[in-house]
Amino acid sequence: MRRERRKVARPGAPSLRSPQVRKVLVDMHVAPATRRWGMRLLLALAVAVVIGYVPAQILARDPRVPGLRRQVGGLEQEIEVVEQQNGRLIREIEALRADVHTIESRARAELGMVYPNELVLRIAPPAAGAL
Repeated sequence: MRRERRKVARPGAPSLRSPQVRKVLVDMHVAPATRRWGMRLLLALAVAVVIGYVPAQILARDPRVPGLRRQVGGLEQEIEVVEQQNGRLIREIEALRADVHTIESRARAELGMVYPNELVLRIAPPAAGAL
């Protein structure tokens, strides 16, 4: 003897045959054209992922990759050194444009310039054999 269970509707809950539920189910229907374009979009996205992912995985197995990574690291270090040199040169240029003392010391050291009536004594370095 089997007891059959009957579904008892909760009070106030609409049944599946009620017009309210039918309207919701009809509104949930997706048109075939929309479904078709959705699938096309999903397929295009999947193809784009495969096109981007597969070559990256193939290139990762290339034996030249570790050497190229080391080369990139060396170039990045070289870039840092050159940027530091550029910063030093930019500061030097600004000093030469604005600071009179810097201009004067550079003119004396590199060009041998002196003020009028100034006496300059140059001392020759000792010879290599003389002590």
